[in-house]
Amino acid sequence: MSKKSKDKLSFVFKKTNELNDQQINQINNLFNLTFQQQLKKPRDKEQFKFKYLKNFMNFSFHGLMINENHEIVGCYNVIPYEFIFFSKKKIFGQSVDTTIHADYKGNIYNLKKLANIVYENLQKAGVSVVYGLANKKFYLVKKKILGWSDIGKLNYYVLPINVKKFYKIFYFINNLFFIFIKLLIKFKIKKKEKYNFNISKIYNENFHSSRYDKNYQVLEEGECKIIFKEINHKKYDNAKIVYIIDVIPLSKINIELSVNKILKALPSTDLIIYVGNLRSVPANLLKVPKFLLKKKQTIISGKILNSAEVDNSIFKISNWSINLSNFDII
Repeated sequence: MSKKSKDKLSFVFKKTNELNDQQINQINNLFNLTFQQQLKKPRDKEQFKFKYLKNFMNFSFHGLMINENHEIVGCYNVIPYEFIFFSKKKIFGQSVDTTIHADYKGNIYNLKKLANIVYENLQKAGVSVVYGLANKKFYLVKKKILGWSDIGKLNYYVLPINVKKFYKIFYFINNLFFIFIKLLIKFKIKKKEKYNFNISKIYNENFHSSRYDKNYQVLEEGECKIIFKEINHKKYDNAKIVYIIDVIPLSKINIELSVNKILKALPSTDLIIYVGNLRSVPANLLKVPKFLLKKKQTIISGKILNSAEVDNSIFKISNWSINLSNFDII
């Protein structure tokens, strides 16, 4: 694909079930080219369909930027999800995997045209809000060109178990951490502190089957469901890192229970991480200080599409029950 600065571009909206195989392949090729450094392996057609078709609407929203050779050179995608907004059911859209071919970057107003055709169709479908994460460069474009506003930042809560795998200088205190972990496993949770949020996704079997594939694991304890994912980190001597993706229902006691349950079920774990926004820190996790997260700070932003349905309270992260279950970034 050669750069043509004077290419006449067309902007087309499609639902996922309106895309043909050739278009899906082109979108995947563009995605794989754009994110090749972050991907373990290229995304295929089945993964595309799983991501964009398996939701309560059975389709997602796609804006396509097409050049004169009928090649897709830009794509703006939004997946619909059901939310509770102050006790009322609403539809929110998650913006994901925006891609523009390198030969067609530079004219940011093309991105605005691309996004606007999606926003128009989201509004027609009853979607009230579009939200998501973005890398540093695209984050600024979203704010300045697409009119997005900050919702807030996610915090990292961790339990470092095998400390020496991450920092050799802590080798001498490693045994102290092992003693600490053994005490945690015996730790009995007494204080039942509930988290009450005004904005939260609707978790049901439909959401579970659309969000989680075979790479995720589930543990259950009574009414509590724990969804997590194991990662072997090559950079840190193949350290086994467990990300707690979601805890249902979300409460301080259930997060504490989840940590202890994982410690018992996976004794070789080196580090446990929960990413979210909690009003109080679970007793068996440590909150990572903000100054250590400058490079990895996770910023959520959004845009209201229907002000008659939602108001500016969406821009207060304290209203949100939000964690890694809302974003496919692990």
